[in-house]
Amino acid sequence: MPNGTRTDLYARLLALCEAFRTRGDIGCAVILDERHTCFAEEVSEVVYRTVGELLANVRQHAQATHVEVSSIGRRDGSIGITVADNGVGLPPHRRRGKPLNETGGIGLWSIDRRLRDFDAMLDVEAAPGQGTRAMVILPAHLLVCD
Repeated sequence: MPNGTRTDLYARLLALCEAFRTRGDIGCAVILDERHTCFAEEVSEVVYRTVGELLANVRQHAQATHVEVSSIGRRDGSIGITVADNGVGLPPHRRRGKPLNETGGIGLWSIDRRLRDFDAMLDVEAAPGQGTRAMVILPAHLLVCD
């Protein structure tokens, strides 16, 4: 584990969710595999800021009572880190299928730009009344430990 990167991001994401939970009435569960948080410092920082921005969006817009931060190893070897809420979903002009810079969501657009610097991406899905699921997809080559 180079420079403690994996542990640092993992611990920071746990603390971020705990801080989110204590600031209001929205529950926050963390279901992260520590192996999915093993990135170089600059990638870890972007992932941390991205999850923070996504949680801020949940608090500001979702009218949710619960959010979950989770990770998954994908079939292609990439890692998906997801922030999913049980809120109102996104309005039609901000849903999947439209380029993020055309949706009116500057926060999502800026996240997407930062991620693309590392060949990563943001996939957002939402349905009215069924919440929003935003997955940060990080290619396997960004992982720095076993």
